[in-house]
Amino acid sequence: TTPAWVEDGGFAGEKQTDQRGINDGERATQGNTVNEGKVASQDDHPRHHQHQAKEENQAGRRTARERKQVERLVPEERKEKAKLEIKEGKGKKLGDIPNVAFKIGKFTRKDDFLKKIHNLLYRKPGAYLVVKKNILVFSGFTYGDAAAELDKDKNKLYGYTVEELNLLLDTFDLPRGKGDDAKKEGKVSRILEFLTSPYQASSRDLAELESKKKKKKKRAADRKKKKVSGKRAKVVKRKPKHTSLADEDTDDEDTADEGFAGGESESDSEDDAPLASLNTPKAITKDALRESILRILKTADLTSFSLKDLVKTLSSEFDGVDMAPHKPFIKEEVTKALKAT
Repeated sequence: TTPAWVEDGGFAGEKQTDQRGINDGERATQGNTVNEGKVASQDDHPRHHQHQAKEENQAGRRTARERKQVERLVPEERKEKAKLEIKEGKGKKLGDIPNVAFKIGKFTRKDDFLKKIHNLLYRKPGAYLVVKKNILVFSGFTYGDAAAELDKDKNKLYGYTVEELNLLLDTFDLPRGKGDDAKKEGKVSRILEFLTSPYQASSRDLAELESKKKKKKKRAADRKKKKVSGKRAKVVKRKPKHTSLADEDTDDEDTADEGFAGGESESDSEDDAPLASLNTPKAITKDALRESILRILKTADLTSFSLKDLVKTLSSEFDGVDMAPHKPFIKEEVTKALKAT
């Protein structure tokens, strides 16, 4: 049998143990409650929410990202351009037709119309370095199916303006036509006929005609230049007309004498005769004429008194004698008298 005290002790120990378990459980419960409160308070904090949202966003981006495959660049192979093959046609080469070669030479290599001609002949515009060369060696279309290809060329020419067709006709030295031939259909027909088998359409030499024209213009310019220079050489400075005897004093004796004996005064033929040959019953002497001249000049207003007035006055003093033969002598005496004053 177990002693009572043991049993009591045992009961007491069990009670103590139970009490300790109860206390420990309460403490645990309280601890959990405190911890849960702390966790709840941490979850409610704004920083916690921001951090959590950030982590969620990062996680979302990581999962949404897709890696692109690397595309490797592979260089494409260069396609070689097919070289222009110029075949021999049925007609003459355009370079062997003088007027056509002359007209083609008028174009610059970069002229758009020259490319248009090349495109018509070879179905390609042509590089500007060889466009003239290729055109000049053209000797006619060499199509396999001539009818179908000519239809294409015909449609192409119908797309040209009338001015372009006329320029093309001039380049190939073909007539523009009259009447029905001057219409677009006639122009296109002549061009296609020529390009099928090129030929020399006229016997005139355009290069020689232009050379002659240039020489003619140059000769005309030279003649005009010589004519102008000749007129300039004939221009002589003329002295102003004298209105009075006072103005006569400004000229030298040679110029004054030229006015009376040079052929511009009245009775020029009589002025050349010497005074001695004019000795007639009514003739006057040099001394008497000189004395009258000096006397008239002393009283006359030289600013308005002209040589013509002096001649009339002398004629009236000498009973109306014609003083025209004495003009050289009168002029000489007037010049001396004016220089002496």
